[in-house]
Amino acid sequence: MKKEVESTDELEGFPSPPAYSDDIAPIDCDSQEPEKTDEPKQDLPINVLVIGETQNGKSTMIRQMGVYAGVPDINVKIGFGSVSCTKNVGQYDISTALCRYYLTDMGGKEIKTKDYSDLVDLADDEAKVVAAKPEHGGRVIKFTFFDTPGLDDSDGNDMEIMAEIIGKVGELEHLNAVIYVRSISRPFGNAFTRFFDYIQRSMPNLCNGLIIVNSGFTVEKVEEFLSRKKDLANLRKEAFKKATGSNLDLAHFFMDNNPDEFSPFAVMQSLNECFRLLSLLSTQKPLPASGLKLLKTPNMWNVDVHILYTLERLHNQLKDMWNEEVAALNKSKATALRTSREVQRLATKIRAFETQLDELNTGSDINLGTKNVSVEYSIFKTFLLKGDLWLDERPVTFDSDTPIAYVEKSATGGSRWLDEDLRGTSWRGLLTAGMFRSINGTVTCYTTSRLKHKREIELLKSSISDTTQTKDFHEDVLKEVGGETGAGLDAKAVRLGEDVERCAGLIDTVKKETFDVALWPLLQRFYVGHQAPSRDHIHDFVQVYDPEMASLL
Repeated sequence: MKKEVESTDELEGFPSPPAYSDDIAPIDCDSQEPEKTDEPKQDLPINVLVIGETQNGKSTMIRQMGVYAGVPDINVKIGFGSVSCTKNVGQYDISTALCRYYLTDMGGKEIKTKDYSDLVDLADDEAKVVAAKPEHGGRVIKFTFFDTPGLDDSDGNDMEIMAEIIGKVGELEHLNAVIYVRSISRPFGNAFTRFFDYIQRSMPNLCNGLIIVNSGFTVEKVEEFLSRKKDLANLRKEAFKKATGSNLDLAHFFMDNNPDEFSPFAVMQSLNECFRLLSLLSTQKPLPASGLKLLKTPNMWNVDVHILYTLERLHNQLKDMWNEEVAALNKSKATALRTSREVQRLATKIRAFETQLDELNTGSDINLGTKNVSVEYSIFKTFLLKGDLWLDERPVTFDSDTPIAYVEKSATGGSRWLDEDLRGTSWRGLLTAGMFRSINGTVTCYTTSRLKHKREIELLKSSISDTTQTKDFHEDVLKEVGGETGAGLDAKAVRLGEDVERCAGLIDTVKKETFDVALWPLLQRFYVGHQAPSRDHIHDFVQVYDPEMASLL
């Protein structure tokens, strides 16, 4: 399902955010143009995968993005109860310029001096939401959101759903980001930890850049926690770290996907969180989806058991036939035949090493993570109470266990980056803003596959070299006896030896817990049937990997 959503002024029957107007924008709300390197690239759409459990706000988040873009009537199905309404991956194209919003009184004067509780209490006849000057000169950016079936639903097919999702993603040319949506009222429980483990193993190039959207973040809930002197957003971040058992500092966003239309403050907060999220998404590099791995589910393993049983039987049959051929030969020819088979085994091993090496050398760049900085300037707290005209500059650091190749940054609303320094595994920078301005910016660090897997590449090269030397030695031995036995080796016996090793290699491949997502369209019909495969199915399955081996079944 694909929906094209372009920014318009207003649609009848739906609330639409106000457009920017030079007549009502105050001077201090004009947006300073960011550095050229920070501007979003527009040659490709920003592809964003949206995933999460059922009834946690995935679809309503996409709908709110449509509201932000000026088209609030996106036909996104919303689920109820424990049943996911999104049964297939839906595609929604949204085109919009990026701008933040602020509040004015009914006379057009910007509201700055009220505290949080006073802002929550504002009614729609006391304040209105106004658009600031668009960022990047008003350039329209194209986003494509992929809404997915909900996990942890009543059918209990989480892993199968994830496999379907990853398989669908594999059909894309590129993916910029993955968003995980979870309601602020739901703890990070077992369903989340299963999903997080799956993402880490299936999307190693994107998992550290996973974006967490905490939905249902209403202004009333924030006010309640503030009254108890607690920071709901920080509590949520700490809960995430505790659940994952890691120190990953992922980007968190806190959004009310369905704000009260009669509360100007709630509407503004929701639109501004959309702005912050879209600003970050616009800086995420397009990474090839072809490098993804599909982690096998329990049902897939049940199918593999039948495949492996058939291949093991074939392997034993081939070995028995080969042993019979060897037994019929004299000692010299038998030795030569064993040596020939060892050469084939080593050649298969070298090919496997070379395949791994090629994947690491040519793999896509890797998202190491994002630092997100957002500090609001408050006339009441910052100016009236403290007497500060501007916020102190914010130092931002990013440390990695892998050399950082490059960074992508955003700085909005007049913020700008200063004194950047990239050295090996560390990046440093200062984020600052002008007088009476809030500080808002992000930095995402990337590395290359070669840098990330430098040690593994060195070990693979060493293994290839050592194995090649051993193979050359056996080939030399075979040549030495070639005059007497080598040239006269039985072709059938040699071919049997080759088939034995190829079958062993195929067994090792099927035993792996992941497979290339590019194979999903070919293997999907075998894995989604939830029943024991027939003899014909096993033949067709093996043919996907090795047509010649399939002909022996």
